[in-house]
Parts: sequence; C-alpha cells; structure tokens
Amino acid sequence: MILSFRKKTLSEQETVRQVEKKIGKQIYTGPFAGLKIPDLVSGKLNLFEILGVYESAIRPFIGDLINQKPKNIMIIGGNRGYYAAGFSYLFKPDNLYVYEMDEKFHPAIKSWIEPNDLKDFQIYLKADEDSMKNWDKPLDLVLMDCEGAEFDLLDPEKFSWQKEVHMIVEIHYFYNSQITGAVIERFQKTHHIEIVYDDLTENQLIDNFLKESGIHGFYPRQPWHRWIRGEKGNRILTNGVFMYLKPKA
Repeated sequence: MILSFRKKTLSEQETVRQVEKKIGKQIYTGPFAGLKIPDLVSGKLNLFEILGVYESAIRPFIGDLINQKPKNIMIIGGNRGYYAAGFSYLFKPDNLYVYEMDEKFHPAIKSWIEPNDLKDFQIYLKADEDSMKNWDKPLDLVLMDCEGAEFDLLDPEKFSWQKEVHMIVEIHYFYNSQITGAVIERFQKTHHIEIVYDDLTENQLIDNFLKESGIHGFYPRQPWHRWIRGEKGNRILTNGVFMYLKPKA
C-alpha cells in the first residue's frame, strides 16, 4: 500500500515570511531590486511587491524617467512606503514628498529610510484640492494612487504646476467610470499620454519562484490581488490601469 502525503500549504503571511527569508529581506528583482525591507514592514508587503513584479506594468515609464533624472518627487497615496522608498532608492531625489491620509502608515513609510540610507521624506496627511492649489515647491514627478481622488486632484487648469510635471497615475475607473476620458481631455494639450494595464503574467513569475524555491505557499493570485468592496459588501475584481503623463514642452 502506497501512502501519499500532500504538503501543507502555508498561509499568505507565512509564505511572505519564507520568501523574505529566502531572498534576504530585500526586493528581489525589478527597478527596486536590492531595496532592504525594514523590520517594521517585514511580513506586511505582498508577494508582488517583495518579488519586484508589482510595478511590472509601469516599468517602461520608470525606464524613461531614469533619463529624466527627477530631483523633486511627490507620492500621493503612500501606504506602507513601497513606492516612496523605491523611487528614493532609484532616483536619489533631492526632495521626496509623501501624502498619506492614514497616519498609522507614517512610521512604516519612515522605516525604509535608515536601512537604505535614503534622504528623509516629508510626509503630509490628506491630499486635497486646497493642498494641490497651494503647492509652491518645485516638482519633476508625481506618482498618484489615491483610490478615486485622482478625478479631483488632476487638473492642469486648476493646478498650473501640473502642466510641467511628469506623472504616473493609477486610474480607479471603478469609482468613476468617466475618469480615464476626463484625464485625457484635461492633459492632452500639455502632455503626451500613454496607458498600460496589469501584467497578467505576474502569477506565472511568482509560481515559478515558489516552485524553484521549494515553498508551498499561498498568495492572492492575479486578478484577486486587486479588488474593492462593493456597495453590498461583495468583492469586485478590478484591473490595474496606469497612465503616464509626459510634458510636451
């Protein structure tokens, strides 16, 4: 009689910890490869982030920006600091400003600075129309991921400084179905506009890593790693849509 034993699948959190241990608590690949994961954030990022494939859709934009050498960067939607740290690590800006309305994330954002020898970030709470209208510091690049607020925060007629700034924006069309067309209309005179979508091969890359690493783990697979809570409390699957706004002048 032959007995077969199925290896227990690790929980999502334990999968993340095993992968972190395997790669030495740093971002594995992609433009942020080598970025050290601080203790305060350890175990709280998702596999797409720590394996460096979360931003794979926008890599062509990042490649173009390397040649632009942005020195003043704004992040709207800081969360746990993945992009703030990544952009600081990659571009070495003189100034990096982060808007994150949930103050409990501020220590996590700050925690990337010391282990990666980054310049200090300036962190603010909620980005709103007043803060955009009153912004008076030089900016070269804005990364915006603010769960639908982009409709109110993106307008070069209201906020004239936006006419000369490179922008990467995650478009949340499921909050406002008109947002994509509205942003194109507002910026088509001042910017070259590109749109890209989630890289649906991300699962394959992660599956291959787990298999070759001998880790029998779980993670919310594409497309389940992007969803919102519907009006009836149900989960609604979404797709990442990213716009790159590059000034014409």
